[in-house]
Amino acid sequence: MTSPARRGKPHSSHPSRTPTAPRGEPMFQVSDALLSELEDLHPRQREAVLHPGNVVLRAGPGSGKTRTLVARTAYLLETQISAFRGVACVTYTNAAADEIRRRVTQRGVRAEGRITCTTVHAFCLNEILRAFAALTREPAPQAGQVLGDTATKVLLQHCFDAVGIAETLAQFRTGEASRIRRANACNEPLDGFDPREVAAARLYEEQLVARGEIDFEAMVTRALRIVRDNEPVRDLLHARFPHLIVDEYQDLGGVLHELVLALHDLAGITVFAVGDTDQSVYGFSGADAKYLTALASREDFRDLPLEVNYRSGQNIITHAEAALGESRGRKARDGASPGEVNAEVVEGGLDDHARVACDLAEQAEHQQVRPERIAILYPQRGPVLDTLLTELSRRGMDFLHERDDKLPAGTLSRFIQRCASSAVTNYQIHAASAEDRPSMLRRAEAPRLVALEHALKKLRTEAQLPPPASRLTLLRTLQTCLDPHSLYPMSAPAHDWLQQLRDRLTLDEIAEQHPDKDNSTSLDDFAHLCQTKGLLLQDLAQGEQVLGKILLTTYHSAKGREFDTVILPGLLNGIIPRRINHRGLWRDPNPKELAEQRRAFYVALTRAESALHLIYGPGYHTKNGYWRPDGPSDFVMEMASRLP
Repeated sequence: MTSPARRGKPHSSHPSRTPTAPRGEPMFQVSDALLSELEDLHPRQREAVLHPGNVVLRAGPGSGKTRTLVARTAYLLETQISAFRGVACVTYTNAAADEIRRRVTQRGVRAEGRITCTTVHAFCLNEILRAFAALTREPAPQAGQVLGDTATKVLLQHCFDAVGIAETLAQFRTGEASRIRRANACNEPLDGFDPREVAAARLYEEQLVARGEIDFEAMVTRALRIVRDNEPVRDLLHARFPHLIVDEYQDLGGVLHELVLALHDLAGITVFAVGDTDQSVYGFSGADAKYLTALASREDFRDLPLEVNYRSGQNIITHAEAALGESRGRKARDGASPGEVNAEVVEGGLDDHARVACDLAEQAEHQQVRPERIAILYPQRGPVLDTLLTELSRRGMDFLHERDDKLPAGTLSRFIQRCASSAVTNYQIHAASAEDRPSMLRRAEAPRLVALEHALKKLRTEAQLPPPASRLTLLRTLQTCLDPHSLYPMSAPAHDWLQQLRDRLTLDEIAEQHPDKDNSTSLDDFAHLCQTKGLLLQDLAQGEQVLGKILLTTYHSAKGREFDTVILPGLLNGIIPRRINHRGLWRDPNPKELAEQRRAFYVALTRAESALHLIYGPGYHTKNGYWRPDGPSDFVMEMASRLP
């Protein structure tokens, strides 16, 4: 952890950093639109928006977290910060960043060039490593120098081999290596780690430097070191971003937490952190909710909880808190329907789970629930997913399976997937009848043209390519690629559409120059996959809502999303909570792992607005055909025992 010397008051060259006007009055006039927004907020949300200093906002599921965050950003830009300064908003997904940026702009705030809303790693890369390369004389990552997941595993395996533990497979130990590296960067004890893996992790860091490469973990570590060691960098960061907003703080690891502290304690930047310890589900990657708790306990931070759930009915909230084993006292909004929670008990194995799940999805559709508002969630890949895919396909049901493990990695791949989602949605709206079209336009949640334009410009900037000569030309080109009148409906072969996208948007030029190594091969990997697997355009629409299709995805991927109806099959011991494969041997989860799996289950439960269906039974068959009569999930039985 940071030493006390680095955790004190802001640097002496900044005697007063809080950008508020005397007596707490706003520096500029509040617009009617923003004033109306503030008046419409819950008092606790309004307090969070208007608080002049640092805030930790503890925002449970459905509590209006994004609305509050957007209102805070708009309020700062409109009333607290001059036109020459801005706000940095750090999120964990590009989709969340786009949504926040879009909603701030919709409120009539002049945000162009004043809001930097991006992912954690993009912030470190673009706003610190690259922005201050000349000042720090540390070279910024160039084309292909940022290692992706595959390249990281290859280098880590080389380090395992070099220290004499070749039997340790990097594909199963990257998470442990990340935890070692983070602990080392934060000066935390390494006694709990295998000394050989510690040696391999240190060798890995040395190899990155020797090769002139960087990975996402080192990106944050180097950014932290630059901020700590360079007062001019801190001055410039504060001059540009007097306010920092951090979303999903419970998902931060130690190094990111230290970076936030350095930006606050040393650079004097005001911090607005949003998170929920109950939704901390990324411990396998080094995230720990203790950092959110530590921030909230500081005397210079205002700790504000949001207690109203605007999403779920009270029955669903009560069941979710019973499953969590902690009563948070959260209440549904006034006048909300109580919602329904149904236990569906089957007599057989997972085939019965899949059959009942599909029956429930069809029943919801018959009750006028739109298909895209129905989600079937599963804990992880395995027999539950296999049986669901078989049954959904057998019935010919329209569903979208987010096969994140199948499509190439990298930010360029993500851009292609988002373009595909927009193209599919445009086609669906175009093909709808005249009476259905207005309703579908209201329901469409695929990325908008302006958001895709912003993402493309960002990719070009990261690749150090000049901006397009004309924004209008770029928008028209994008629109052509996503035009529903084209010859590429949602069921068309994806390969032809992808080639058009590559040619019209010169994506190969970006791939060649982009620092993310995954991007250098993702286009060719995509093309090969489309040809060999016969993928359709709709198969590329990953991670976005697609109209008319039931969503099939994991608990983790559902985080941050909401649905009318949620169906949870496979609630069986051995599946949830699942046993852990450690170096080829199976074992029961330890208390920390068990608690994280319980929180993932809680996340799944709280995605539902109106209806929640829990499916369990006596056991299941493994992939090898063995029957495991382990019974219903302990999480379900404990939840039932805690209910009145």
